[in-house]
Amino acid sequence: MKNWMVFYLLLLGAGIFLLPACGDDEDNNPPCYCSDEGIILGEDPRDCFCCGGWFIAIEGDTLRALTLPQEFYTTLVPNEFPLPVYLEWTPDETPCLGDEIEVACIRRRE
Repeated sequence: MKNWMVFYLLLLGAGIFLLPACGDDEDNNPPCYCSDEGIILGEDPRDCFCCGGWFIAIEGDTLRALTLPQEFYTTLVPNEFPLPVYLEWTPDETPCLGDEIEVACIRRRE
C-alpha cells in the first residue's frame, strides 16, 4: 500500500510541473483544452439528408463536423481554407454516413 501511495504522489507532482507547459492562442503550443491537430478543409457543399457541415482532416482521415462551436464559427472567413486548428472531438454517437464527429473545442493553429 505504501508503494502505491508514493507512486500516486510522484504522479501528482509530475502533473503539476507539466501544467505550465500548456500554451494559449498566442504561441505555437497547443492549448491544454484543445490539443488534437486537424485541418478544416472547407464546407461540405453536398445537398442530401446526411450531408452538410465541415470537412476536417484529422490524423490522415477526412471527417465531418456537422456544427462548429458558435464562437469559432463566427470568426471564419470564406477563403481561408485549408485552416490548421487544434480541436477536441469525439465520434458522433448517432452517425448518418459514419464520418460525423462532434467538436467540443476548436482553436486556430499558427
